Amino acid sequence: MHQKVPIAVGIPTYHRGERVLQVLQRLQACDPAPAEILVFLDAGDDALEHRIHEAFPAVKILSSAERVGPGGGRHRMLQVATQPWLVSLDDDSWPVDVDFFARLQRHIEAADDVAVLATVIHHQEQEAPALGSWVHTVSDYTGCGHAMRVTAYRELTGYVDRPHAYGLEERDVALQLHCTGWRVHRCGDLRVFHDTRLRHHQQPSVVAATVENAALLAWLRYPLILWPYGLLQFANVICFMISCGRLRGILHGMLNAPVELWRHRHLRRPLPAKLVISYLRLRHQPPSQ
Repeated sequence: MHQKVPIAVGIPTYHRGERVLQVLQRLQACDPAPAEILVFLDAGDDALEHRIHEAFPAVKILSSAERVGPGGGRHRMLQVATQPWLVSLDDDSWPVDVDFFARLQRHIEAADDVAVLATVIHHQEQEAPALGSWVHTVSDYTGCGHAMRVTAYRELTGYVDRPHAYGLEERDVALQLHCTGWRVHRCGDLRVFHDTRLRHHQQPSVVAATVENAALLAWLRYPLILWPYGLLQFANVICFMISCGRLRGILHGMLNAPVELWRHRHLRRPLPAKLVISYLRLRHQPPSQ
């Protein structure tokens, strides 16, 4: 029986069949293993819940009646996790190395002012990056492969429920963490494989939501004095979509953005301009030791 470390794992999934079972199998092979595993069934899935209970009875299952998106699922798992850190994966991502959690535990022990330990992620048709001994201070992290300090997260407003949260989910929380004095580290010896080619980013619904999210982030977190910069970011996202040929969905996102801002008005919590600017500068700096 594998030794366990005081770390939880949280995996949100939405109508993806039994793909999450493969992730659970990979986690089962890790040594040491995490002390707790949670799966969030977005919008529910009775058949999958039964299948998980049958194959992995120790896994804790959470669900929602309505779709809340990956960020909404992570928020709920972070609220109930019983371990001090939670590793966030997707239902198609998993650690590359069997001793992943031992490596992670060593970083945790040296991370007094760090709220997120980000991994190095590669995708289908990409070679796994070589193991590195480096640790860099960075501005952001990726949802499908990071570890979050639970107490730090619970200080925040947290993730916003969005079915498609691209450009908002991690960036919003990273900004909140920065403004409360926490740091994000990316570690060269924490490797995660994401089993996708990211082709779903071209779907019109995803394009539209990404455009909306660019406006939503500025609306929720930027003070009035930084709205012009937020508008520039909004325009840059549109230009990026055009340059990638992702044309379907742009107009819908632009027209629907004011609706989403109004719908989320109760969540608006502007952060201090000085700290937002500090975060934006960090985003444009090369990673530092």
